[in-house]
Amino acid sequence: MRRPIQGLQDPKPVTLKDIADHLGVSVTTVARSLKDGHKIGPEMVQRVRQAADRLGYVRNLDGVKLRTGKTLTILAQFAFPQEEEVGDAGALGLLAGIHSRLADTDYTVRVVPAVIGENNLKAVVDVVRSRIADGVILDHIQPQDDRVKLLLEYGIPFVTYGRTELLTQHAYFDIDNEFAAWQGTSAMIGQGHRRIALVDLDPAFSFVQQRLRGYRRALQEAGLPFDPALVAHVQPDPAAAREAAQRLTSADNPDAFVCTNETVYLGVRAGVRSAAAGHSQRVGFSVRTGTNIGAYLGSRMTASHYSRIRSGYQLAELLLQRLDGRPADELQVLARTELREPS
Repeated sequence: MRRPIQGLQDPKPVTLKDIADHLGVSVTTVARSLKDGHKIGPEMVQRVRQAADRLGYVRNLDGVKLRTGKTLTILAQFAFPQEEEVGDAGALGLLAGIHSRLADTDYTVRVVPAVIGENNLKAVVDVVRSRIADGVILDHIQPQDDRVKLLLEYGIPFVTYGRTELLTQHAYFDIDNEFAAWQGTSAMIGQGHRRIALVDLDPAFSFVQQRLRGYRRALQEAGLPFDPALVAHVQPDPAAAREAAQRLTSADNPDAFVCTNETVYLGVRAGVRSAAAGHSQRVGFSVRTGTNIGAYLGSRMTASHYSRIRSGYQLAELLLQRLDGRPADELQVLARTELREPS
């Protein structure tokens, strides 16, 4: 039994009929005004919604779920860092954007972690088997992603943060990673650097393969040779990036680094400072970033920038449209990064 709190009573829920009686209109008018305003004038819609707010109306989502058969849940599977060295703005930024878009809907987000290096299929199997979500958002996409294949096979609405190489069309939002790496590498070349290293993640991921193509294209356009010794693939944590940067700096003497994200950049920057001693100030850095981290570190950094919050917002928008039945091949967005040079 709940302990009673003095002065606090359980309020009687406000119903559609209460709002209708208050305004002297029909229950149908109230229901349509609160839903989508279909066949209701804008002034009446506004009156009804203002009255609902004043009276404290709360929509009964359990009833909606029973009537529609929907869960009103979106499952998002994102990779989170496995270390606590510097944290991670990646998934948190995406989630902030998703929540922002879903704020005026009935949907909530359930987040499950993806472990890098595994296929992370179980959470998607649970969606298919138990229908615990109406739609799915996935990141860290592989060219032949098993999760995507399963969702396609069973017709579950989904959107990916990244692209596959599957023949079947599906909804996605992605950064043009080839362009971003080309942009960052070209910026380093423009600043006079010639031995430019690339520090990126596992090439099993589509976006890493795309970034490698962009890096090589920028070198080729500038007449610079591609040196495999200047490419390092690391786990997404600063300690691994620091070790790679130390090794590269000691053995191959790069004069610039192109980094896949802020976490890798922080590790690379520390590794260069350790290995290059007094020469580290002459090393250039280019980072694909969704934050403004470079403004607070006191070092020159060129950024290929696209907001992660904006990315998350667009992922949620695409999935909502997919849930409304819009064809997947009309829901494919490729965004380009903005180059931010150090002042």
